[in-house]
Amino acid sequence: EQGFGTFTFPRAEASYKKYFMLHQRPDGSGRHTLGFTNKVGFSGPDTPIYEHFFAGGNATLRGFEFRGASPKDMGVTVGGEFMFLGSVEYIFPISADDMFKGAIFCDYGTVEEKIALDWDSFRVAPGLGLRISVPALGPAPIALDFAFPVAMADTDDEQMFSFFVGMGR
Repeated sequence: EQGFGTFTFPRAEASYKKYFMLHQRPDGSGRHTLGFTNKVGFSGPDTPIYEHFFAGGNATLRGFEFRGASPKDMGVTVGGEFMFLGSVEYIFPISADDMFKGAIFCDYGTVEEKIALDWDSFRVAPGLGLRISVPALGPAPIALDFAFPVAMADTDDEQMFSFFVGMGR
């Protein structure tokens, strides 16, 4: 897309998701699923701060506060012009009725102020999760995740536990 007006800047995002069903019961329930997701984004040098890319939180990098894994300038989270994020997640049933599912995952990636990949600020956060499907809520599960950042930037804000209600990643 191309932004026009007070700020003129290009912006591009691409994502790739692939899921593999590893096992299921003969009736189609009890699915064991392995999922891979990757997302990359670029924006121009005149991009305003409110259109920058940010990372951290349930939808991007679990194990970090919301926007807590993003570039900072003098203590202020400013985001960046480049984003590369990914996740590997294995989901398996815990209960026979598929109401409770477990998750093992590893989120990784970075957001950079300029379009370049800096391995010193690359983040990696493996973790465990629980998915609870409540019939009254429909197909929207409750997600409880514990993630433990093992690689991070010096200025990142960690948050080991995240809670989310809604559709999956």
